[in-house]
Amino acid sequence: MMKQLVLATFLASTATFAYAQSTAPVPKDTSAPPQVASAERTVSTGDFDKNGNISGNALLGTKVKNSNNETVGSIDDVYIDKDGSIKMVIVSVGGFLGVGSKAVAVKWSDVEYGKDNDSLKLTTNLTKDQLKGMTDFTASERRKPAPATETSSAPAMKR
Repeated sequence: MMKQLVLATFLASTATFAYAQSTAPVPKDTSAPPQVASAERTVSTGDFDKNGNISGNALLGTKVKNSNNETVGSIDDVYIDKDGSIKMVIVSVGGFLGVGSKAVAVKWSDVEYGKDNDSLKLTTNLTKDQLKGMTDFTASERRKPAPATETSSAPAMKR
């Protein structure tokens, strides 16, 4: 019994040592200089890059203010068309700390954006009451596929 225990311990430690040897990292060839991409580096200055483009991440959760600088809602989601242009934003309005709020779809053209130092500032001419009066944008609407568009190259099949 003692021989079996010693043999099992020996085999286990040998197998562990062999496994550690086989997974050791292979040294890199340092004789050739590393390849560096020649593309221009993008520099971010907060919510904007150096060209003034908005970070998509900065939009989500940003408060939307009216012309009196009062908060009327916050951005929950962003919808982009196939060309990459923002078409609408989903604004959460009403409620307190997210409880009792509702989501409404607002055209991106109804929202103006600018900078407040390095942060994104969103404003709209829509009032809080106008936003609250808009139709709810529900989760089931978010999951509806876009209507199919007919192409002129192939006739539609009848069923």
